Amino acid sequence: MDLALWALAALFTPLFPLSWLFNRLVASLPAGAIQGFAVLVLPQLGIEILHRAPQGPLCSAAFRPWVMALATASALLYAVRALSARELGVWTRLVLCSGLATVWLAWAVGAPVQVLQLMALGWGLPAAVALYLTGVFVRRVGGAYVGLHGGLVAVMPRMTASLVFAVLALTVTPVFPAFFMLWKGLGSIPVAWLPFWLPLIFLWGWAAGRLFQDLLFGDYRGEPVTDIGGMSVALIGFVFLASLIVSVIGSGGASWR
Repeated sequence: MDLALWALAALFTPLFPLSWLFNRLVASLPAGAIQGFAVLVLPQLGIEILHRAPQGPLCSAAFRPWVMALATASALLYAVRALSARELGVWTRLVLCSGLATVWLAWAVGAPVQVLQLMALGWGLPAAVALYLTGVFVRRVGGAYVGLHGGLVAVMPRMTASLVFAVLALTVTPVFPAFFMLWKGLGSIPVAWLPFWLPLIFLWGWAAGRLFQDLLFGDYRGEPVTDIGGMSVALIGFVFLASLIVSVIGSGGASWR
């Protein structure tokens, strides 16, 4: 594969170090639905480039262990960084970059392109919801900073419920696609890599717990706000239904291959 095409694939389906450019690109877009659309489309574009690019030295069997090492480092780095994120949009992008590193791990062990696309959807759909809700937070309470207002569960229950589902889906909770995709793939990777990947589940869960504690609970400190409407809830529900469908489709078989 040509180096430029490989770099584009690593940019759009983020892999360290080009993942920082992915973060900057998404952050430069208006907060809300546009960022959500971007995290759905860009990883699929990266996978398509990876699939259609001419095969070369960068796709050889000798190079793929290096991709596995880079994907592992990328996933751990962004999971740790998410623990200290103080803004919902930043937190979402960091967890998404950590999760999408699993796409590269699957590619390195020879997973077909359809599996890569389903994996990217499994991470992208909840991230899109979380980024959409970030835009709503920014418009209604002035910012989506963790600990700035607190107590949102009392004043915005529908938005809070939607955010909880998005965060749980994004942090590999059972029932949601990312969990089944990761669990399915653990049998495909060499045993030597498992000690590096299993702690990721703990790190993602820890990051979710810190977010919930600081953003949702306690006493609300801010101006009166209105909750999201029924149409927004219906749209978010449709996205989660799509996630469950992806879960069912992607959970077939015993491995990524």
